[in-house]
Amino acid sequence: MEEQSGPPGVERQADRWEEFYQEHKRPWRGIGKISLDIPPGSKVLDMGCGTGKTTAALVKMGMEVTGLDFSPTAISRCIGDFGDRARFVLAECSRMPFPDGHFDAVVAVHVLEHLDDTELAGAVREVRRVLAPGGLALVRAFAVGDMRAEGGDRGTRGNGIEYRYYTEEGMRDVFKGFELVSCERRDETMRFGAVRVKVECLFRLPEDGKCL
Repeated sequence: MEEQSGPPGVERQADRWEEFYQEHKRPWRGIGKISLDIPPGSKVLDMGCGTGKTTAALVKMGMEVTGLDFSPTAISRCIGDFGDRARFVLAECSRMPFPDGHFDAVVAVHVLEHLDDTELAGAVREVRRVLAPGGLALVRAFAVGDMRAEGGDRGTRGNGIEYRYYTEEGMRDVFKGFELVSCERRDETMRFGAVRVKVECLFRLPEDGKCL
């Protein structure tokens, strides 16, 4: 397990997430749903892997998976659960210890909504750096209109974890310069009537490795 440290703001959020994972052994059960049209054996980064729900889906698809998260507890659980089926690294999304062009795809499921403006910009720069030319970035985040958004686009939950809520246009702006493959909003009505709203976009790094 490798480790990097970051600025104080990130460390405060990292503390909140560490407390969350210590209190909730299995906060998200099952295997995530991922649609990614790349061949088995491709190198894929699960950015902000948490306890491995998305990693499990990628492993099942036959990918060579590396999971990254800034929670030692989450990373430790992933190492225990996955063994040698995936590699895990303790680091921040905005300071990733990987070579340039290392991955065929980067997947970020419910990660970007927890980054402030500085960290978000840094994370996108890192995604651009670690992707191979023509590589894919699949991002999913909660959207404006979600049951937790309360009419705004930012907020902090009672556990101190920060959220921001996206629109399709906002997500495209974040990844400006990437080729847009697809982008859609998804509404899901929960059993108790509230609505979860997500935006999911697939971007491609241009073949010349340079953003448009």
